[in-house]
Amino acid sequence: MPERLTKRKGYWHFVRRVPPEFAEIDPRGIVKLSTKIRVADDRTGIRAGRVADQLNIDLEASWRAAAGQGTQDAIVALEEARQRAQALQLAYRPVDDVAKEALTEILRRLDALAIGDRRHDPATAAAALGGVDLPEIKLSGLYDEFAIAKKTTIAKMSAGQFKKWKNGKKRAVELLITVVGDKVITQLTRDDALKYSDHWTERVVDGEVVADTANRNLTHITGMLSAVSRRHRLNLDRVFAGARLEGEKSRPRPPFSPWWIVNRLLADGALETMNDEERAVILVMINTGARPSEIINLRSRHIVLDGPIPFIRVRPDDRVLKTEFSDRDIPLVGISLEAMRQFPDGFPHYRDKGDSLSAAVNAYFSDHGLRETVAHTLYSLRHGFKDRLRAVETPDELKDELMGHDTKKPKYGDGHGLDLKRKYIERIALAPGMTVTAPLQLVKASA
Repeated sequence: MPERLTKRKGYWHFVRRVPPEFAEIDPRGIVKLSTKIRVADDRTGIRAGRVADQLNIDLEASWRAAAGQGTQDAIVALEEARQRAQALQLAYRPVDDVAKEALTEILRRLDALAIGDRRHDPATAAAALGGVDLPEIKLSGLYDEFAIAKKTTIAKMSAGQFKKWKNGKKRAVELLITVVGDKVITQLTRDDALKYSDHWTERVVDGEVVADTANRNLTHITGMLSAVSRRHRLNLDRVFAGARLEGEKSRPRPPFSPWWIVNRLLADGALETMNDEERAVILVMINTGARPSEIINLRSRHIVLDGPIPFIRVRPDDRVLKTEFSDRDIPLVGISLEAMRQFPDGFPHYRDKGDSLSAAVNAYFSDHGLRETVAHTLYSLRHGFKDRLRAVETPDELKDELMGHDTKKPKYGDGHGLDLKRKYIERIALAPGMTVTAPLQLVKASA
């Protein structure tokens, strides 16, 4: 069941205890809100979970607004002023900006107010002449404002995806606050950006993190500031521009070699003590190259086992795919087909828990000596699949289509079709008992 959901009188309800820091503001103790989604219509709670995430965003925003900054009231007032200005065919600008406009533009604003009783209406006069201040959004409220700006994106995420997406951005903001203080975002300076960058530089030099980790946090900050700036038309200075670190990047995961897969991973008993779902995911990956998250989130309607060409459909299924090109069909052959037949309804234990799956499998690989090198992980099976496609000179467009990469061409219909895809996958398919005599010269061992 998704986080903070409970069943009540046939409906899913969002339930959350009021945090201690907001107890004086919200005396309810426990907040209970209906998602208005019937349990019978959403038995897994996936859709209700997305509604609950939105309710949680709005609830946190209201708590922060009531905590003393008046940010939410200022935002509402500014939005109303913009709408009034638009109705007068004017662009809303703060009074300091209005004062810098050309005389003809200022006169146009005054003329708009001269009609009827408009000049006697304080709200209309403020809208025309920039009398409503821009909201003061502090860094502590940045994530909440960003989440509101990204409601459409969030609505497409699964609960697990949203949690990961949220946590990374919240951590980046919390660290920025520890470095520069809880400043109003319009008052951030180049000095603040350099302090944040210097903090990460020291951690990279000390070997705590690699430059990619630091740059990912900087990207979170710049992305949030940019989105909130657009939403509220704040015209923020790009103080974080050029603050990214140079240095060692995360090394790409190396591919498992065909020899290692056949003689180690597929050796008798190698995966015997592994969880059934974990073992099946490994076997499906070997001959499909699908991402682990794509496999564990398969639904029964997208697992086609009875047709002339068994295959899996990679579809969003209440979550966001990595890219638009990830939406694809992949034929099932050999051990991948056998493994998928054992789980025709998908993988309920690991659904929406990609990080948990990877951690469990990688730990198993380490404990049982199944890493080809210390850098090899579960994801290396996907890289191995791609290397094998290269080795048999699979056309680039078909290779990218099988991997879910950008083909650089418009996507029409079924792409290359299941028959052609299966032809190339069969050429590189691995199975227990094969003899690897060269990188991809695979010969089945005699019975």
